[in-house]
Amino acid sequence: MKILPVEQVLERIRSGSQVLLHSACAEPQTLVEALIGGIRAGHPNLQNLTVYALTYRAAGAPTPLYGATDLLQNGQLHLKSFFPHPSLKEASRLGLVDYVPVSLSTLPGLLRKGFIRPDWAFLQVSPPNEFEMCSFGPAGDLPEAILEAGIPVIAEMNRQTPFVFGPQAAPERFAAIIESDRPLLEVPPLVAGPVERQVAANVAELIPDGATVQLGVGTIPEALVEFLKLRRNLGLHGGALSDGLISLYEAGAVTNALKPFANGKTVSSLLIGTRRLFDFAHNNPLLELQPIDRCNNPVFIAQLPGFISVNSALEVDYWGQVNAETIGDWQLAGVGGQLDYVTGTWYRQDGLSIIALPSVTGSGKPRIVPRLATGATISTPRHLAQVVVTEKGVADLRGKSLSVREKLLRSIS
Repeated sequence: MKILPVEQVLERIRSGSQVLLHSACAEPQTLVEALIGGIRAGHPNLQNLTVYALTYRAAGAPTPLYGATDLLQNGQLHLKSFFPHPSLKEASRLGLVDYVPVSLSTLPGLLRKGFIRPDWAFLQVSPPNEFEMCSFGPAGDLPEAILEAGIPVIAEMNRQTPFVFGPQAAPERFAAIIESDRPLLEVPPLVAGPVERQVAANVAELIPDGATVQLGVGTIPEALVEFLKLRRNLGLHGGALSDGLISLYEAGAVTNALKPFANGKTVSSLLIGTRRLFDFAHNNPLLELQPIDRCNNPVFIAQLPGFISVNSALEVDYWGQVNAETIGDWQLAGVGGQLDYVTGTWYRQDGLSIIALPSVTGSGKPRIVPRLATGATISTPRHLAQVVVTEKGVADLRGKSLSVREKLLRSIS
């Protein structure tokens, strides 16, 4: 295993190249900083680059990529995003972020089939374990597909990256390796207000003991954790998990004992949280990260007992159409995995999909609306909508006509 200086590694990049970054809290900061710094310094090899990023992070986790608006404006750098970061708001409105609308479960297939073909992947990895294998830390979503597609990997081997069970690779699989010893990007838990807590309380009433739950990341999931501490024999399975899962383990709520596969294990593709979460995950046999095309696969989701999916939205209309992505022309979030989980729940008799949101925005604008605005994204179509929850109650739309749906949704708006 040969460790190289970052400057020497970046000599391999050529102008016009496309680079895919490791996701969320696994973003390799030293490589990104060197890349951005090299562009700013006018490095001849680092001009007209395109970066693909699955940011998928709540606000509050700064990274050099999002301080590079000037490079985006002058065309020295091009950014394609699979899941926009809130700090990209202004850049998005200026037309500087090229959003790629993909369901996250399909992204590995797009890489394997060559529809998205970066020249390089920058991944953060752990030091080798006793078996000489590296973990991909808090993001197991794409590395397996990247390696299988033959995309050359430049690895940042960070001594502070946890060894998380899931996809692994020997150092020989990497085209080049640099070393670092620095804290990972962190996303602190969001603080829920009284409205979000009431939404969470209403959601919790729908989750019995023994259910397998997809929580996601956000204010309402964080608030929901407090209520689920009272449950027993829960399973956890989701595309992304936050610090809240530790509280559920500590409360004795989670056993994962009823799962037909990954029995006894919490399953996710991403860990989006703080150092406390990374330390919990390090060498923990109770937690496994899986590639996103397996973790979010509706076929596997449908096999999980009592599976309950909890997702949020920006707005829902009286037909039950859900918009979780756009406000006007602003692409606030990506497709993510919402529809995968919604679909999977339909194929279990005891499955349930919940869309949870406050009834109004912070400025008092209704979020339950007569009809989605022209051009609004339909993240979950009306024929797949099941249960919508606000702080004012629960609207079960399953099997209901449009006129009945309107009455139910009005009652919780």
